[in-house]
Amino acid sequence: MIDYEKYAPLLEQVEKPGRYVGGEYASEIPDPEKAELRACFCFPDTYEIGMSNLGIKILTGCFNNTGYISCERCYMPWPDMRDQLIKHQLPLYALESGDPLNKFDFVAFTLQYELCYTNVIAMLGLGGIPLLSKDRGENDPIIIAGGPCAYNPEPIADFIDIFSIGEGEEALLELASLLREAKKSGMSREEILYRAS
Repeated sequence: MIDYEKYAPLLEQVEKPGRYVGGEYASEIPDPEKAELRACFCFPDTYEIGMSNLGIKILTGCFNNTGYISCERCYMPWPDMRDQLIKHQLPLYALESGDPLNKFDFVAFTLQYELCYTNVIAMLGLGGIPLLSKDRGENDPIIIAGGPCAYNPEPIADFIDIFSIGEGEEALLELASLLREAKKSGMSREEILYRAS
């Protein structure tokens, strides 16, 4: 759960704190402590826009039904919350556990429109993840992007490790299976990216 001792002072300063606390009806996830892989699905726009996206609901459901992935959600904070996170030097976190984005095995973004590209970069930075793929190390999450704008990945290619082009339900589960194998065997980041390609 979200560390309210740390985040309560921030939530008191923002316009709509309900955007940042999770706990909606039927939003339970598999226990992150028991999961073989931890994922965070990010919608690079506000909670109100992203939480109604059917793709997010379908894909988080696919992941959480595998029996080995615990998949959480994160949305781009409104400028008031973004400024509070920066001011208090606190990372952007997943709604269900309150863990920072950089603590996940992989972080997936849906690219619904081009104007969200800058929000992807902002979320990476707020989540404590190196912005450029080439700067990420072995302990950083694998960054995945899919959705309509993934059909032309080049404008944001330097920031994303893997693009999933096409329908995600099957491709992302295959990729998750590779990441599970990689984690068990201690595969290097370079080998993971090569195998994924």
